[in-house]
Order: sequence, then C-alpha cells, then structure tokens
Amino acid sequence: MSLFSRLVTAASLWVHLLAINLFAARSVYLEEVMAFSGPAPEVVNGRLAMLGFLAALGAELSSSESILAQIQNPGSSSWILYTFVLFIGASLIPLFKGAKNEAFGPFSPKAELINGRAAMIGFAAMLAIEAVKGSALF
Repeated sequence: MSLFSRLVTAASLWVHLLAINLFAARSVYLEEVMAFSGPAPEVVNGRLAMLGFLAALGAELSSSESILAQIQNPGSSSWILYTFVLFIGASLIPLFKGAKNEAFGPFSPKAELINGRAAMIGFAAMLAIEAVKGSALF
C-alpha cells in the first residue's frame, strides 16, 4: 500500500469519526452552523485560507515552485489535504457543541475573521499574479 493510499485511508477514517462525533454530541443543529450567515463557513474557510497561504508561501520560498506546480506534486499535496481535514474537524466540533467564541489575550474572534479574509485575498492574489507571470512569485 503506497503512502498516498494510507493517507487517504487515514483521512477517510478521520472524516467518519468526525461525523460520528458531530452527530453524537451536537447541541446546535447543522442548519444553524452551516447556514450562509452561520459561524462555520467564514471561520472554517478563513482558517483554511490562513493555513493554505502560509503553506503555499513557505513551500514556494523553499522550492521556487508555483502554487499550481505544488498542487500537481502528489507527495506534498496529500499532507496538506490531511491537515485541512484535521483543521475542518477542529473548527466544526466546538461549533456543533455550542461553544462560545471568546477572546483569549490578543486572539479575538474579530481578529481571526480579519486575518482569514486577508489570507483569502492574499491566496487569490498570489494565484492571479503567478498565472499572469507564468512562474512562481518568489
């Protein structure tokens, strides 16, 4: 069994365990959390954008490959996909359990939303610049 197959199997197992945990311990309904104006879409997408932007930037600085070249490399993209599944689970479980989103020192919910939005714009801008330029940004 190849490394990629084992990672896909592990990610699939994680998703199944996540689904069991979400529906067994939820106190908030799916429609409330996943609604367009609900807390999950922007929080999860913002966290994934922050992770993706930093991972793409770090990999680009170390290898001089564009984002599209990094995505086409199956060895590196499998780890980031597994990490995305972990981040999605870690973001959704507290929302389904009805946990309050409170500030912790300099880390506030408003700062997280602003940073997530900036990461979304930064990632899209990096893709657009690389598409126009035809090579890696750095």
